[in-house]
Amino acid sequence: MSASYEKEVKESGNKGESHSKRIDFGMMKYLWMANPLSKLRRDSIPRFLRNVELLKNFSDNELRILAKFMHSRKFSEGDTVFREGEIGIGFYFIFSGLIELSRTDYGHEVGEEKFLVLDEFCYFGEMALLQDAHPRSATAMAKSPCELIGIFKPDLEHLIENHPVIAAKLIQSISLALADRLFYMTEEASKITRRLRKLERQLAEKNHEPKEQT
Repeated sequence: MSASYEKEVKESGNKGESHSKRIDFGMMKYLWMANPLSKLRRDSIPRFLRNVELLKNFSDNELRILAKFMHSRKFSEGDTVFREGEIGIGFYFIFSGLIELSRTDYGHEVGEEKFLVLDEFCYFGEMALLQDAHPRSATAMAKSPCELIGIFKPDLEHLIENHPVIAAKLIQSISLALADRLFYMTEEASKITRRLRKLERQLAEKNHEPKEQT
């Protein structure tokens, strides 16, 4: 089994520089590439970051500075970004392609794989930035040739040191997104609970119905 991308990065101890391309544009070039009126192809990295929902409250200059702490990496179909149980170090946006997240449900006698496929503009791996030594809860694998834009925990620490306001906005955006996700999951769990209780009542009423005389 080949090593995952994150495992290679951790073993190299260099924040991924030899495994990915650092994103770095000068201010004028970045603003030009981010301008929706420019004739560049729509999928330039600055244009992409401008249209990521999680980063909607960032100014163009803040996005330019944030991008300098990020990396771009292309993956072939079947490449593994990280594996379930590994200590996470990166947070990723899907610039192009598809990423499949899978995890083993150990509630069954034999582990069963659960799958979720994410596409462009989706993000994953955020807990690695918010918690120290956070083990991955799923395996992330390229479902198709894809390109990811990511930031590693050491990069975030440098961002905090040099641009604390931008770092705080990033952490706040991630935290709010997680809170929204938790609220949605809680609401869904409540709906399922209400349905189960309704079914239990219906079943109890049916069991107590008088039997027809023959």
